[in-house]
Amino acid sequence: ILERSRERRQEQFAQYQGYKKAARHEVAAALQAICCDQEFVKVSDLSERIGEFQEKLPQMEARFAAVTARVSLKIQELELREQHSRKRYRKAKEELTYLAKKHRQKEHQWQKVAYSRRQENDLEIRLEDRRMKIKLKESLWNQEDKQAALFEQQMQDRVRRMASEYCKEVPLSKEEISKEDFETRRAQLDYQRKELQKAGKELSLRLQSYDENLTALAEYGEFPAKGLSDWEEDISSMDVQTLRNFKGILLRDYNRLCSDQRDARERLVHLLNQAARKDCFQEDFYRKPLEAMLELSEDAVLIQRQLITTLQSYWSLMEKLEVDISMVEKEKSKIVELLEEYLLQVHRNLGNIDQNSTITIRERPVKMLKIKLPSWEENEGMYHVRLEDFMDQLTRKGIAIFEQNENAQEYFGTQMTTRNLYDTVVGIGNVQIRLYKIEEQREYPITWAEVARNSGGEGFLSAFVVLSSLLYFMRRDDSDIFADRNEGKVLLMDNPFAQTNAAHLLKPLMDMAKKTNTQLICFTGLGGESIYSRFDNIYVLNLIAASLRQGMQYLKAEHMRGSEQETMVATQIEVVEQQELVF
Repeated sequence: ILERSRERRQEQFAQYQGYKKAARHEVAAALQAICCDQEFVKVSDLSERIGEFQEKLPQMEARFAAVTARVSLKIQELELREQHSRKRYRKAKEELTYLAKKHRQKEHQWQKVAYSRRQENDLEIRLEDRRMKIKLKESLWNQEDKQAALFEQQMQDRVRRMASEYCKEVPLSKEEISKEDFETRRAQLDYQRKELQKAGKELSLRLQSYDENLTALAEYGEFPAKGLSDWEEDISSMDVQTLRNFKGILLRDYNRLCSDQRDARERLVHLLNQAARKDCFQEDFYRKPLEAMLELSEDAVLIQRQLITTLQSYWSLMEKLEVDISMVEKEKSKIVELLEEYLLQVHRNLGNIDQNSTITIRERPVKMLKIKLPSWEENEGMYHVRLEDFMDQLTRKGIAIFEQNENAQEYFGTQMTTRNLYDTVVGIGNVQIRLYKIEEQREYPITWAEVARNSGGEGFLSAFVVLSSLLYFMRRDDSDIFADRNEGKVLLMDNPFAQTNAAHLLKPLMDMAKKTNTQLICFTGLGGESIYSRFDNIYVLNLIAASLRQGMQYLKAEHMRGSEQETMVATQIEVVEQQELVF
């Protein structure tokens, strides 16, 4: 697209190239007209005038087109031919520039040279011929390099051979080589021939002895040869008698070794059978390798390989079991740590139950519930050991149950309880609980075991103190550090005043309920000022017989005491088949 735009711009430029001077005079005249009435013109004003002039350029082009339209066809034809010629000139110049770059020719080298297609073909043929000759020379050069390297290698081999055989790296010159004495050399060769004949006879006798020995040892020829043997004595230097004696010694040693081998095989088979009959090796994992070694009892090498393979598998299994045991130990330590943290939390929670149990009795504060726990920090090591012993005992018992192919879930469920864990590690007997026994004239602390020997009213008061403390503890938010959120509770009790109607018992009970922000709704048929004076609102519930339907009764409530700040909606409760009122 840019190339086509460039050609179009070049054609427009060529079209108006002949009017360049006239346009320059016209622009100058326009600038003079702009500045004729002022001696000094600002640059900004001049820019505005030039912009106005540029806006008039399309009008001038339109005027030019109108004027040229009236020119004769001859001029248009000439201009068209001029455009075509100019285009051919431009393309020829571009082609010439491309050829100059291609052949690496500068402008002064080809400017006065006439183009000839024949000369160009001739030069290309000569250039191709030169290229082929260059390739041929390069090929010959490579071959000569290879031949020179080969000769250099041969020369180095000859020098190394000469150095190894003659201990010299430089050959003698021709002048230094002495002449050979052929008579002396012949005599030496005759002597060497006689010596070689004598040695040949000795070798023939020795070869005959070797054949005799090989014939005697023919029964052992089927044994596979496993390579050359290293002898303590040189067999080649032995005479005939010595070689016979050596053969006898070898046969004796071989027979003894065969007997030892049979005895060893029998002992091995006996040991393998004895091991295979043991109860601890009756599993397939141990029994099958023993049976495989029994099948290979004829070949000691195979038995040794099988034994090595079996031992390696056992060692690999032991390493894997060691890793598994270490993982189990880590998991056990983690479980012990989690249980220890849980028991510590239970221990701390037990110590927080009696936080809000202090009330005023006879104008002095009395902590109705005291829970004294053993120090966790002082006994932490002992608790940790007890917890580990408990886990070991639980693990052994669980493994025994699993080995009997039974379900251990019930056993774990009975053992892994909060009470059992705390009793095993800390000991419930080590937790000291003190409650106050309230009498008419005095109050004094008693133990948890003594609470059971209290009277009915005193026992109910102690139970209510524990219940209120537990409700306060359960509703308390431990995350709220700066405020004690004593949330409201409601207790609905059925006739609690049957035995707890004395004033010295009711007052601590109500004070404890107020301390824990607990509202009491009590149903009772008893009366008396000692009971009525403890409640803000008292209602009487009556059963009224229905006048229309016989056998049916309605429950009606009547407010007897206290100010009703809220409007109560009258509600009728139908009592069906009620034989006796409980409240």
